[in-house]
Formats: sequence, C-alpha cells, structure tokens
Amino acid sequence: MFDNFRLESLNKKASSSKNKPQEVIKKMMLKEGDVIGDIGAGGGYFSIEFSKAVGEDGKVYAIDTNPKSLEYIESKAKKLGINNIETILVDENGLDLTEKVDTFFMRNVYHHLPDPVAYFKDLKPLLKNNGKITLLEYKKKKSGFVGIFGHYTPEEEIYRQMNLAGYSVFANSNFLPEQSFNIFQIKDPK
Repeated sequence: MFDNFRLESLNKKASSSKNKPQEVIKKMMLKEGDVIGDIGAGGGYFSIEFSKAVGEDGKVYAIDTNPKSLEYIESKAKKLGINNIETILVDENGLDLTEKVDTFFMRNVYHHLPDPVAYFKDLKPLLKNNGKITLLEYKKKKSGFVGIFGHYTPEEEIYRQMNLAGYSVFANSNFLPEQSFNIFQIKDPK
C-alpha cells in the first residue's frame, strides 16, 4: 500500500502544471510509431503519456529497478486499456531491449547514476541512428530535499559527462522552474 501511495505521489508531482509535462512532451518531438524508453519510470505518468503520443504503432518501455513500480504501471495501463507499454526490470547487469529506441527519457534520475559516462556509452547500441536522449534533471537549490541531499547534477557537469560518453547537445530549453531540460544525440551516428 505504501508503494502505491509513493508512486501516486510521484505521478502527481510529474503531472503538476508547474512542471509543464505537456510542454516537455511537445519539446521531445515524438512521432506516431516511435519507440520510447522511459528510464526510471517510477509511477509511470510519462510512460502513459508517451504511449498516447506514439500511438498504437509505437511502443513505450517503462524501465525501472523497482518491481513494485512496474507492477503499478502494468495495472494502470491495463485499467486504461493501453497495450503499447512493456515494463522492463533493470538489474546490475544493465539494460537489455529486443529493439532499438528513438528516444530514451530520464526525469530526475541522472544524479542517481554512479558512472554516467559508462552508463550512456552502454546505451548507444540501443539507440536508433538518429536516436535521442532527453534528460530532465533537478537544478541546484540551497535548501529543501534536493539541495540538502544533493539530488541534482549541475547542467555543465551533464554536458561534460555526455560529451565524454560521445553525445552532443541536440536541443535545450530553460522553461522548467526546477529542472534543466536537454536533448542529446550521438556525436557520430553510424
């Protein structure tokens, strides 16, 4: 029961108009038929929204390390009659998908990665040729949970690490009050 409350709370925060979720999705330029990987899917708010954006011919992988999150997303998708979401449980062996994706999405997950450079190098083979990675990450605050516990990564550090991993900035925007918004692409796609 606590897990469901926590996941509902995550969805409420993600869907808050203050966090501009529909503008986030619009800026990602998703198309019908796209394949999306929602890494750190949490309560699944964005997975559900992405499933609508990519349509029946598209696919959303809701990816998380918490099996309770994935059960919650599966249940919610079933109740809503959504059948283009597949849940993927990730473990220490990394992410393994049966197909390449158009876009990986991470919201407030980057600061949890122990080695972002290695992590994003490992994602490269899972991206389509023109694939993108969209990162929303908390901005530094002086107080509150984010600031006190270091739950953020400075944007300059994200740029530096993504460059080392072999990515360049495709687009960025400063429309979110508490988060940075950046889209990256592989520097030299083959």
